Amino acid sequence: MTTRHTIALRGLLATAAAAGLVAALGSGSPASADAGAGAAPITTPPSATISMRGSAKSRPRFTGSSTIATGQVLRIRNLANPKTIGPHTFTLVTAAVVPRTPKAQKDCFTPGKICLIGAMAHKFNPRTEKVAQPLVEAGQAGWDKRFTKTVKGDSWYTETWHETFEQVVSAKAGTNLKYMCLVHADMQGTLKVTG
Repeated sequence: MTTRHTIALRGLLATAAAAGLVAALGSGSPASADAGAGAAPITTPPSATISMRGSAKSRPRFTGSSTIATGQVLRIRNLANPKTIGPHTFTLVTAAVVPRTPKAQKDCFTPGKICLIGAMAHKFNPRTEKVAQPLVEAGQAGWDKRFTKTVKGDSWYTETWHETFEQVVSAKAGTNLKYMCLVHADMQGTLKVTG
């Protein structure tokens, strides 16, 4: 994780802890599950791919598929060098928590905002600069549950260049899954789930 991101997270997580937000989020929703719980190996080839991109010369962004059928495998690839751009997440969020303006994106790591809520769900430790839970899985197995301000959703954290993660999309047909990167709040997209 880059120094800029680490310093911001340290101060904000300390503030959140003092406000009691860490304890409140730790309970999650009744449907939340720990990373890896019930995860099955993927044997079906991916049906759609979303890549995380960015460099010292280009802004961080998602590229790739915008639709996928329910029950199909979504592949997520980190094609951005973490040494120059920092880590990424692929995090499902509700429209209500998406930071839309540059100011909201800049303030995304303040208490009560989705970037800080997601960092706590991933169990980011500001002292060691490590994430204890790279996969946050809630709801059904696979991509379906979106983060709100009070309920955990599905999220994957990566700080490894060329790392790939594959998981089935379990959201119902007709769902629009909004997603974002918690580290780079202006990285946002929508995946339409078809039948």
